[in-house]
Amino acid sequence: MPTYAVLGATGSTGSNVLKLLVQNPKNTINVYVRSKPKLIAQAPNIASNPNVNIFTGNLSDTAIIKSCLQGTDAIFSTVASNDNMPDTHIAQDTAQSIVVALMDIRMSDPKAKLPTIIWLSSASLNEKYHKHGPALLHWLLMHSFSNIYGDLAHAEQYLAMHKNWLNVVIMQPGGLVEDKPHGHKLNLEKPADFLSFADLAAGMIEVAEKGGYDWQGVTLGVKTKGTKFEYSVPAQMAKGLTFHYFPFMWWVTKKLHLQ
Repeated sequence: MPTYAVLGATGSTGSNVLKLLVQNPKNTINVYVRSKPKLIAQAPNIASNPNVNIFTGNLSDTAIIKSCLQGTDAIFSTVASNDNMPDTHIAQDTAQSIVVALMDIRMSDPKAKLPTIIWLSSASLNEKYHKHGPALLHWLLMHSFSNIYGDLAHAEQYLAMHKNWLNVVIMQPGGLVEDKPHGHKLNLEKPADFLSFADLAAGMIEVAEKGGYDWQGVTLGVKTKGTKFEYSVPAQMAKGLTFHYFPFMWWVTKKLHLQ
């Protein structure tokens, strides 16, 4: 029976991963969240599910993260932000916490089988994927989400430094939206323009179950058309561009409670 860890289970991706995993009674799921009440509010039956273990605390608490990852077959790292906050480092913090915890596990037991890390990234960071779209759109994305992508890039460089002993799969979807599932297809060539979080979650689980994608950038297509366009994206990009060129505006809008 497989055991999985889900980091960031209250976010859009993590909550969908958790929703799918609990449907299989053979799965044991270790869930890390910063707020247990938030998790219970989103999924009231989680607390009473005997196959789910909940870990709460600070991401920098190695003991908690180690306990969450111990004995798992795969880690779904879905801790993320869609806010182009200057100097953001949530991805780097997550990568470092995972590596330190796994290093501690390996030092405690050199023969311990370590889990595969299923790492949530973006197609925008893979030239093979973003070359299919207009250059102007890629420029806009890279600047609108510059701090997020910079954080991800540094985190993935850090993970790659441990390539000799870690197994990591980089999930690189296109635009993500809240929508019903349309059926996913694992893809190593071209991402769907828009993908539901539900389809992304199903794809991440398939990667964990199938294996064989270590240190590859995996994207996803959809089996049936109809994934909705997220109309809030232009406004979000405009806000992100503002924070890219005028970083102080992020703090101004936060101070004025405009975020």
